Amino acid sequence: MAMIEMRKIEGADVYGVEQCSYVVDGQEGRDYTAALAAAALKQTIAVEADLAAMSTACRARQVKLSDLNLAMTYISTALGTLPDTDSDGNPSTHRSDKMDELRDAAELARKYRINVLLVGDDGNQIERGTGQTVSATIKHELDLEGNALQQDVVTLQNLITKRDSTYQTVFSLVKRSLNASATAIKGLGR
Repeated sequence: MAMIEMRKIEGADVYGVEQCSYVVDGQEGRDYTAALAAAALKQTIAVEADLAAMSTACRARQVKLSDLNLAMTYISTALGTLPDTDSDGNPSTHRSDKMDELRDAAELARKYRINVLLVGDDGNQIERGTGQTVSATIKHELDLEGNALQQDVVTLQNLITKRDSTYQTVFSLVKRSLNASATAIKGLGR
């Protein structure tokens, strides 16, 4: 419970009420500066937790971008080995020597819920048009994730600024309290 005392207000012939004792984390008898510093420290700890969560989210996005870029590389390489059309002028469906890489690309895409079928029913053929469609789908997902990562980085920078500000507040309150104590001790020596 907080204590309230009647104190004479400086420079006036009136009395006012001032809270002189604060409860901080269940401990009574704290002064205003200590209570304010404790509150600022709690805010700093909360910001640190948000910062850790946002850092983890950014790392996860970076891993996803890396995986999808690898899938794009695999698809582009495999498509580069195929002719545009077959001998009859139909869309090209051929066996590529990059089938393992295509399977890996499809697996990477499925990891992020991008369902694609890059390899034919027999597991040995790819159609150029299908590969280009899948490539466009993954490119779109890369763009979305890149934009989301940029937004996350801005949020991360804002959290870092907020954390630094709360640390500075705690530091200045503790410094002010120490200066007041030093001044009081000097006054006793006179």
